[in-house]
Amino acid sequence: MSMRTAFDLWPALDHRSKSSKIFSVAVSEDARILYLGLSDGQIEEHSIVCSQHGVRTSLRARKHIGKKPVQDICHLHSAHRLALVCDGQLLLLDQESLEGHSIPNIKAVSAMAVSPWAQYPPRIAVAMRANKRNARVMVYEVLVGADAGSPFGSSALCVSQANIAESLTIKSMAWLGQKVVLCTSLRYMLLQPTQGTSTQLFALAEDAPSPTLVQSIPSANLAVLLMDEVGVVINDSGQPAQSALTFPSTPIALAASGLYILAACTDGVHVYDRTSANWVQSLPYPPGVTPSPGQSIITAYNNKGSCVLFSGLQKVMLFQPIALDEQAKDLLRAGQFEQAINLANVCAADGAPWAETAFAQTALMLLHELRFEDAMRILPQCSLSLFQPMELFPLFPSVTAPWADQLPRKGYWGMHRPLPALDALLAGEAQPQTRTLLEQEAMQSIAEYLLEVREREGVDAADGIDTLLVYLLAELDDDSRLASFAEGPQQVTPDVVAGLLQRKGQSDTLAQLYAAAGQPAAGLALWKEIADENQGAEGEKLKRQQSAVQRATKVLLNRHAAPTAVVLTYLPWLISASPKHALSVLKTREVDDETGLKLVRGEGGSPDLLWRYLNYLVCQQGSSQTALHTELALTLADVALQLLPPPQTSGADMEASPASSQGHQAAVNQTGSPALAEVQGRLRSFLKQSSRYDARLVLARIRGSPLWQEQVLLHSKVGDDTAALRILAIELEDMVEAERYCAEQGLKGGQATHALLLDMLLHPGQGRPPMFAQACHLLAAQGADLDPLQVLGALSEEMPLSAGVDILSHLLCERLHRHRQGSIIRSLHKACTLSASVDRAELLSRRALTSEERACAMCHTRIGSKIFAVYPDGTLVCYRCYKKSEPNVCLVTGRDFIVSPAKSRERWPD
Repeated sequence: MSMRTAFDLWPALDHRSKSSKIFSVAVSEDARILYLGLSDGQIEEHSIVCSQHGVRTSLRARKHIGKKPVQDICHLHSAHRLALVCDGQLLLLDQESLEGHSIPNIKAVSAMAVSPWAQYPPRIAVAMRANKRNARVMVYEVLVGADAGSPFGSSALCVSQANIAESLTIKSMAWLGQKVVLCTSLRYMLLQPTQGTSTQLFALAEDAPSPTLVQSIPSANLAVLLMDEVGVVINDSGQPAQSALTFPSTPIALAASGLYILAACTDGVHVYDRTSANWVQSLPYPPGVTPSPGQSIITAYNNKGSCVLFSGLQKVMLFQPIALDEQAKDLLRAGQFEQAINLANVCAADGAPWAETAFAQTALMLLHELRFEDAMRILPQCSLSLFQPMELFPLFPSVTAPWADQLPRKGYWGMHRPLPALDALLAGEAQPQTRTLLEQEAMQSIAEYLLEVREREGVDAADGIDTLLVYLLAELDDDSRLASFAEGPQQVTPDVVAGLLQRKGQSDTLAQLYAAAGQPAAGLALWKEIADENQGAEGEKLKRQQSAVQRATKVLLNRHAAPTAVVLTYLPWLISASPKHALSVLKTREVDDETGLKLVRGEGGSPDLLWRYLNYLVCQQGSSQTALHTELALTLADVALQLLPPPQTSGADMEASPASSQGHQAAVNQTGSPALAEVQGRLRSFLKQSSRYDARLVLARIRGSPLWQEQVLLHSKVGDDTAALRILAIELEDMVEAERYCAEQGLKGGQATHALLLDMLLHPGQGRPPMFAQACHLLAAQGADLDPLQVLGALSEEMPLSAGVDILSHLLCERLHRHRQGSIIRSLHKACTLSASVDRAELLSRRALTSEERACAMCHTRIGSKIFAVYPDGTLVCYRCYKKSEPNVCLVTGRDFIVSPAKSRERWPD
């Protein structure tokens, strides 16, 4: 039973002659001429006419070539010649007139092979005996028009010659690319004609059954080597190229045609697929053709593979290949889908245009066979110009109804019924469990296919495809891929799948689809609903709420996705749900200041959000409104006060204990949260930089609190240095900051602030003892800037003598040091003045003497009675040269007397 019909067998010719038998056959490239080589040395030319009803041949010409049988005959299409082997000679004949001549110096030819590729000029390889131990292979190029004097207009040029150490006769040969495969009765060899080298491929035992045989496959640049019942397929390197062919018996002859290898065995002709080595078809011999034992079968075929001839001694059979697309159709009709796809794959690699149609037709038929996975594995091989993914819409009419009028009407090969709904397709399955599994397989396979092809250029109804994908992924409960798909670029129509997604608990995904489809209000409403719900475990609920807020914020931030009206509608909810995200929306969307402040101050707002938004308006937007500056400072102060840790002692204790405030401030610094540190840092920075806020109002808000540094800044702003220094020196006991404050305020480190600080240290008040140690430290550091009398006046009568000694000793040491330092500086000034007077006197006492012979040091002109000038180093030049340069620079030496003045001890040259 045949797998498929690849060839039709037609009786072509019945040579009814008692005096001659058929020894060789050939066919023209266009399969219209049949050439017979006969046993009586004649050749016959027959025309071939093929039709649906059979093959008809008619004799056109007959030519006597020699007295011996025509052993081989080949048609040289590109040269319009025939090559024959007769009586051991190689002859070339004109294909029209059958006139020709033999190639000289060739005798005892045992085999011939013509290059099968479309080459001009064609090549002929001939094998003969060189001597008893060697065989010779010669390669000729057939040239047309090379010999004008020849009646045939042709000649052959020997292009290579190789002697091979082989005692056996070369029985057959075949071209394999640019090489030639040689076959004797015991071995196969691969010859490189241009180099004259040969390589043994296979060797058979001497008792191996005969015959050996080689057959080239021109379309694939391969060759088949016959070894008993096995055909080994090799490439041009001599290596096995694919699975071997296994024949039912040892073939008598082989032939090649396109994808197929035909083997003539004793029981008939068997056809094999050369790409897979699978058996395809068997055709029995017609009556009168069955070979008897020892009888050979002769084959011939054209390079196109459109005609294959098998001949016995009298009858010629013509094997006409069936079109490959028709073979694919036959396979599909027989339900042999895998074989049809394999055939289409092979033909698609060769560029067959019908292969894609075969893929689509097979996939549609597999859908009816409920083989969904196999069908969807095939469809991606179809181009979108042939098969559109929307052709699967009829399987899901409830989802794809809006695109029903866009469905293309394609019949392909007309071998399938129109696709029904998936439920109707599965109605024939009686088992509910099996039906459910098939439904899952169908949706999974179709979803995989749509995900693969949806991004290809030229997809029709992309919105319908994406909507169907969402439906399939939701029905499959593939939440991860559904979420990923919704986040990416897509064109889903959300209203079609809204009900399904809400039933599946995919409100978040539905909201994303609404937002992507240009319906932000619907999406934001769903996210608000998700964020406000209180169902489920605490962890899962918090995760859903955070995700909803983040996605809603992303939409609100996009000015192209959400208009301003939608933003203002959902900002109050976002302010309440997540002030951080609300602030980013307020900044990015540039909401009107008044509107933004109204929203932030309203219900749901928080002081933290308020100060951050005010900070954005004032510091980033550059608002100069005094009210906003003051509100920012007050809000920061209020937030800082709220974040302060509670004091560890009561208010009465704080007033009674001088160190209580300092201890509370230290506790704030050590245990304050990062939020408090951020707010305090921003408040201090703002109080320093801005001058538009009401400092007294802010000071009244924080007075009496542990925000001491902030109070210092505010007291400084209002000019109350006393209060500022009291906080630093008395409350905080931070002398470093107090001294720095004195250096920055008032007279920039002068007497006023330092004296005020000293008086404050000696008379702290509020029942506090004088801070003598700090006062001594201040005197040691800033004693030079304090008036001693003022210091003495500030000393208390009740001050202990030991403390007074320290203070007075500092004053006395400083004054004594100042007196001695002044004396030294005065003496140094006197010495410098005296030295300068001496130098001046000596320089003024110098005299310059000249004579009539003395010349200018610059231009070498005699001075004579001319005016001249003398530089401090004694260089003499004429007045004209002196005026050419700066008076303090010598023209001759280049010395600058301002930079390097002359000394009185320098002597003038004579």
